[in-house]
Amino acid sequence: MLDVEIWPAVVAGLIAGAVMEGPVYLQKALGLPVKQNIFRTWGNLFRLRGAGGYLVGILFHQVLAAVIAVLYAVFFRLIGVEGDLWLWGLVGALVHYTLAGPVVKILPSLDPESGEVGRQGFAYRNYGALDVATSFVGHLAFGLLTGILYGLFHSGGGSGLAV
Repeated sequence: MLDVEIWPAVVAGLIAGAVMEGPVYLQKALGLPVKQNIFRTWGNLFRLRGAGGYLVGILFHQVLAAVIAVLYAVFFRLIGVEGDLWLWGLVGALVHYTLAGPVVKILPSLDPESGEVGRQGFAYRNYGALDVATSFVGHLAFGLLTGILYGLFHSGGGSGLAV
């Protein structure tokens, strides 16, 4: 049975947390109408706007990603995973996305078009199908990367554990 190792999980979570927001910013750079911005939303939760709120949002997201990756490691241990962490990371991502949907609904979001604080809806549903799909893909990327990287960084791991 795979022992829980905190630092490999934290490092995996920090990398995966940074990468998971990539689809959002890539689409924004391409001019696609993606409205979600979890960094801005987290900053708004701390009652901060502008650059300061954005920075606090990024930092909070990274801390949360590290904590969630540790929870993935605990999940792997609880279900007795001994390999294929890429696959179990995707399973974890489905659980993660299912739990994140209602959290997103209750978070106060700053609408990029109106500038008003509102609600983005369950899993960004009020922002449209593109935002829902982008959030889903981001969570899958997080789970996949967390599983692979945790497997690679784990003292008993390596590529055999990760993939």
